[in-house]
Amino acid sequence: MNRKLRKLFSVVLFLAMFIGILGPINVRAAESVEINILGTSDMHGFLRAHDYATDTPTTNGLTKVASVVKEERTKDPNLLLVDAGDSTQGNFVSDYRNNDIHPVVKAMNLMKYDTFTLGNHEFNYEFSSLQNIIAKSNATVLGGNIYKQDGTRFLQPYVIKEVKGVKVAIFGVTAPHVDRWESDKSHYDNMNFTTPMEETGKILKELEGKADVIIGVVHYGEDGEYGAEGMYEVAKKYQDKVDAFFIGHAHSTLTKYLVNGEFTDEYSKDASTVLLETGSNGKNVGKITISVQKNGAGWKVEDKKIGNISTAEYKEDAELVEAIKDIHEASVKTANTVVGKVGKNFYDDPFFLPGIPNAVIADGPLVDLINEVQLEVTGADVSLAALFDVNSNLTKGDYKMKDGVKVYKYDNTLFAVKITGKQLKAIMELQAGNFFNQYKDGDITISFNENIRLYNYDMFAGVNYQIDISKPEGKRIVNVTYKGAPLKDNEQLVLALNNYRYGGLAAAGLISSDPADVVYDSAATASVPAVRDMISEYVAKQGSIMPKTDKNWEIIGYNFDYAGAEKVYDMIRRGEIAIPTSVDGRTTNIKAVNMNELVKAGVITPEDAKRVSQQPAKPAEEKPVKEKPVKEEPVKENPVKEKPAKEKPAEKETVKPVEDTKYTVAKGDCLWNLAKKFGCTISDILKLNKEIKNQDLIYIGQVLVIPN
Repeated sequence: MNRKLRKLFSVVLFLAMFIGILGPINVRAAESVEINILGTSDMHGFLRAHDYATDTPTTNGLTKVASVVKEERTKDPNLLLVDAGDSTQGNFVSDYRNNDIHPVVKAMNLMKYDTFTLGNHEFNYEFSSLQNIIAKSNATVLGGNIYKQDGTRFLQPYVIKEVKGVKVAIFGVTAPHVDRWESDKSHYDNMNFTTPMEETGKILKELEGKADVIIGVVHYGEDGEYGAEGMYEVAKKYQDKVDAFFIGHAHSTLTKYLVNGEFTDEYSKDASTVLLETGSNGKNVGKITISVQKNGAGWKVEDKKIGNISTAEYKEDAELVEAIKDIHEASVKTANTVVGKVGKNFYDDPFFLPGIPNAVIADGPLVDLINEVQLEVTGADVSLAALFDVNSNLTKGDYKMKDGVKVYKYDNTLFAVKITGKQLKAIMELQAGNFFNQYKDGDITISFNENIRLYNYDMFAGVNYQIDISKPEGKRIVNVTYKGAPLKDNEQLVLALNNYRYGGLAAAGLISSDPADVVYDSAATASVPAVRDMISEYVAKQGSIMPKTDKNWEIIGYNFDYAGAEKVYDMIRRGEIAIPTSVDGRTTNIKAVNMNELVKAGVITPEDAKRVSQQPAKPAEEKPVKEKPVKEEPVKENPVKEKPAKEKPAEKETVKPVEDTKYTVAKGDCLWNLAKKFGCTISDILKLNKEIKNQDLIYIGQVLVIPN
């Protein structure tokens, strides 16, 4: 018995010693923990790797994101998955917003998202559809800066998740300008929005002592808008309290470490905080890894690493593909529904030069079509519209529903509001004049303001005007006429514009925000509320459309008549000279190609930079046709039948040259008056001058071959 007791005692002693040895090992293992957070933003309805606007496959989408998430979960089953907003709008998914469950929410639930911060585009539709998104989401929907009329928050500001024994707080804030962009207040139920700077401070006070790690998931860009600080400033102010910011809204791709008050792309263990953004449409999955060490009763953050995982090489997740099969098939069918015909390509090449869209530097048929539809639908006097995509075009053949998205990317609604001539000229300066950089001697391209996105550049119809880029900002819109006479400041007009532009201009005080001054609101009155669907409806009514341009505006104040201009243009086309692009890649052509600079760089010779003539800085295009304002043009006739007449020589009696003639373009020339002068057609001239990429852009000093 004593022997047995001794043996039992020995076993117990051995186990105690063994446990004693293992105990410290386990404690040490738990003293260092890695927290992984994956994130997406600005998905804009890209469920599948498919763009329904063009009915073409892509290399991105939520089904590819799902494959990345599954792979990462094999490495860390405890990772957190977040979204920074603007995910439930775009790519036709809004057509299904009144389904029992929104297709994007259905997909996010299957992928087990932990949080979803609302973006501004989540407010594009009826408030009931937003409520349904929130109700059906398994993720915690965040929006700490959205306040109801009674002063209480509409949504949770944050959620605290316990991961591997570490308390991780995730807070969410959305863009503060929803009430500026959404003209229909019912979409956001008249709620109020504070800025990310203000609300982050409030939330951090509420989180004091509650979390070991704090992550901000914010739908707002690195740079602010309309006077509100951007996330660079927010991160700098709260760098000692927020460990990482996962952001969206600007569609940028960023991995920034804040070190000694400056942001750098390079990893640094000394970074006080980090800023991560993934682009858009599921091109990347963002990953934040926070390393923490046990610190008494809590944890201390020791390191932060961030990166973007490209989805391009991943296959679509089969489970998610099957789950949204019905939505995909229905969207493809809708996209390919034929509603009319396009009689001719609107642009044979949408670009004057690589990175410089024709539709931006000269009046063209695509934006004219948008404005024509807006004028017809609203009965307005003047209209403004933007080109949302530099690749926008309509090509000869069937016009399908998807082509409405090619012309007009977003599903904005349409407004018409009373304005004065003075207000219109101020709007034109802001929305058109300021978009361009000021011309300087030696420039041979017209370049764009890096700080203004393409979708914020408007082209106007119903008035004739010139944009003089030799002048400073605020003084560029000149020679504005309405119905053939100079536009008076006290002229009473009705302006057609989309809901986003209406909200922005009203908030800026440039137009009236009084509902009594709104004479048309498609969201409230029209059976087809979206502008892009109005365009498709217009095409269906016409049966067939042709490209037409009224040339009611032009850019002046430049002189490109250099000996080597065409040589440089060819070098640009061959890729030997690059058109400068913004750092984030979202704005192209931000600096003019300059002959003097090319000479200094040894790219061209001084002879190339000599002027052909000393004409003042004026364009070659003809002056606006004052006697033909847009409102007076017929819009219901079939333009296909009208076109042949325009191709005929205007003056049969003009004597043609006996053989092909070389002609040097002079001040005031355009292809139309040259065709008239030499008794040929514009098409005849274009056939002999292949270098002309845009028939509206020829230059003083340019040598053309004129047919006999």
